[in-house]
Amino acid sequence: MKVMLVDDHAVVRMGFKLLLDSYDDIEVVAEADSGEAACQIFLATAPDVVVMDIAMSGMGGIEAIKRLLAKDPQVRILALSAHEDTSHPRRALQAGALGYCPSAARRKS
Repeated sequence: MKVMLVDDHAVVRMGFKLLLDSYDDIEVVAEADSGEAACQIFLATAPDVVVMDIAMSGMGGIEAIKRLLAKDPQVRILALSAHEDTSHPRRALQAGALGYCPSAARRKS
């Protein structure tokens, strides 16, 4: 499986890459630090799965999800966010993400 990681934090991308690289059948083929960058390199890298941060400056994850699906309706997208806004999961799924994962960095009060 080919994966693209999209997050504006390099440390988050590195953590996911280290985790995914431990699996023989998963290859991280691209990384992007913005929605714009993800849309620019998407077709050239042809990932099967995109792990997409929702809250990024510039083009956010919701718009990037819509644009990537317009380019390839078969791509599978997993949205993530560290924000506790309950509208994020709903908006991501409505945009076409197949799943939503809240960040593990979120602390319970």
